[in-house]
Amino acid sequence: MDTIKVGIIGAGGIAQHSHIPSYKKVDGVEIVAIADINEAKARGTAEKAEIPKVFKDYRDLLDIKEIDAVSICTPNVFHKAMSIDALNAGKHVICEKPVAAKGSDASEIIDAAKKNERIFMAAQVQRFNHISQILKDFIVRGDLGEIYYVKGGYLRRRGIPGLGGWFTNKALALGGCMMDIGVHALDRMYWLIGSPQPVAVSGMVVQKFKDNAVDGGWPPLATRQGDLFTGVNDVDDMATGYVKFDNGTVLFIEASWATNCEPYNYLELMGTKAGAKSTGDNLKIFSEIGDNLVDIAPVISRKNDPSVEQMKHFIESIRTGKEPITTPDEIINVAKILEGIYKSAETGREVLISEL
Repeated sequence: MDTIKVGIIGAGGIAQHSHIPSYKKVDGVEIVAIADINEAKARGTAEKAEIPKVFKDYRDLLDIKEIDAVSICTPNVFHKAMSIDALNAGKHVICEKPVAAKGSDASEIIDAAKKNERIFMAAQVQRFNHISQILKDFIVRGDLGEIYYVKGGYLRRRGIPGLGGWFTNKALALGGCMMDIGVHALDRMYWLIGSPQPVAVSGMVVQKFKDNAVDGGWPPLATRQGDLFTGVNDVDDMATGYVKFDNGTVLFIEASWATNCEPYNYLELMGTKAGAKSTGDNLKIFSEIGDNLVDIAPVISRKNDPSVEQMKHFIESIRTGKEPITTPDEIINVAKILEGIYKSAETGREVLISEL
């Protein structure tokens, strides 16, 4: 396989600011088509990115035999159907997060990938962040020992994406901040601790800033060409989850689009040999030497563009046939944890993964 030819389904912010420019930085890749129900946006994006073919219906894009792979960059509710349609059309697929809001939906996608012998990858870009990669190296080497507790979150003080658009419409987004930014922190932590089997989930979701919400500026205004904003805002602006795993490890996740807190992104891992904390681009290791407790600040010498690295990995997976970094079990279990968080919040009780 020489040049990998790609189609883009969805012409919004994530396509324009991540998938399209990242593909253009990967050798041996050509973007040949883009589809979006918002035809004005699709044509505007195609003109800027020099994409030759434009479609309003994504199924017309899938009919193009020369397309090897597609990026799915649409509202969450369409991920399942579009992924399965693309896989059945013989395309390799990278789908934006969250792949699904239910474990059963994720399983159906994975089944379609297996049946058609195609690559399916979840676009969990935080796995490619240089801090994540360094931490993963430490963990795999055993430097942290047995990790028994991990917590993290993405917290915004004020800033709801696309306020009044699809992001805040439960029928399209399937949830709020936990589905949008919380899944980044959840997937990153789950992958770092070795992806054990989840057994139980407790969750809390609230909407406290509906009447004084502020648009967070994402997607960027320039990418909203032709978008229709209905004004619907019926999703969570803060959510938390507490997950138990079969090996005894516990994970705590929190996310907010709007709450009264110091805004920051963080991750903390606690192991028997050492612990680690990351905030933004900073990383600190908590350990001991002899009888002395020590704090170690690794020199971060290898920085990268996570989005570009993600696309390189996807294309390499297609070329080699090797399983992507997001494995089928991980994709399904992340969806089950999300499902468990929302079900627990709805029922007011702990939810067993076996129930889902």
